[in-house]
Amino acid sequence: MYKFIFCLTLLFSNLAFAEMSPRPALELPLAKKAVFLDLVTADESVLAVGERGIILKSDDKGESWYQVQSPVDVTLTGITFSSKKEGWIVGHESTILKTSDGGNSWEINRYNPDDERFYMSVNFITANKGYVLGTDGELWVTEDAGENWRLTILSVEEWYQNHLFAISKIDNTFLVVGERGGIFTKKSGQTEWNAISSPYEGSFFGVNKVGNNFLVFGMSGNLYLLNSSTLAWVKVETGTDQFLLESASIESTGGALVVGRGGIILVVNHEGTLTNTIQSQSRADYTAVTVQNNKVYLSSMTGGVTEMSLSDLIQK
Repeated sequence: MYKFIFCLTLLFSNLAFAEMSPRPALELPLAKKAVFLDLVTADESVLAVGERGIILKSDDKGESWYQVQSPVDVTLTGITFSSKKEGWIVGHESTILKTSDGGNSWEINRYNPDDERFYMSVNFITANKGYVLGTDGELWVTEDAGENWRLTILSVEEWYQNHLFAISKIDNTFLVVGERGGIFTKKSGQTEWNAISSPYEGSFFGVNKVGNNFLVFGMSGNLYLLNSSTLAWVKVETGTDQFLLESASIESTGGALVVGRGGIILVVNHEGTLTNTIQSQSRADYTAVTVQNNKVYLSSMTGGVTEMSLSDLIQK
């Protein structure tokens, strides 16, 4: 089963693969109301990316937002920063964008619509070494800040290449999660990825770090802790059957927020214990979340970016 957000973003995809020259995103009066698929904090700023190539930025802790010029008009699915100034965005049509000025301007690092591939997320572990995950088992790796990219294909079965959704690292252990229970791990210095058994049959949509555990989440409220050393699974009872789609670390507590369909928000502490569950009154599906100090920024299928108090969420 495809990732829920992946299916939704297809609605906004530009399928004119024959056109090699990208079109810049239009500057839209209602850009602030767009559907955003990922959020990130960078230094004192917050950025959102989503449909039609729209990049939104706030430099005053969410008090005001403005649209940043984007060199592509394709759906953007993931954003990360490798330093205060350097950041990366990925999206449909094999798109990779890079900024060197804190997100004020973006340039194309890669764009190849003939590939007919969708990149789902991006993560840099150093200023130079980063990973892009995509459809059909594609894991792209750079060790020189995007000058070159090396492709690895990950699959659980030879006849099917699982779509990959997220990657995380604890100490010297890497973990990639994907479609249909695809879980892959390797140690630093190793070249081969190993598939490990999934505790359930559905897809995993994301992974975060909680203490020495990977916090892994997916369909029907499935939330698990995976010990980074022993690779032992522990199920976290969530009390919900909503799909869990995205997460954000809480640096002040060492825990994490996990959000998903139906406006669900799960608060997990540093030990991996579920401490609070909140559901929005609108029940709109949350598509992304990020935390900056005591503010939580959320995007949903209703469009735009909303804010909540972190203190209010973590209190029972």
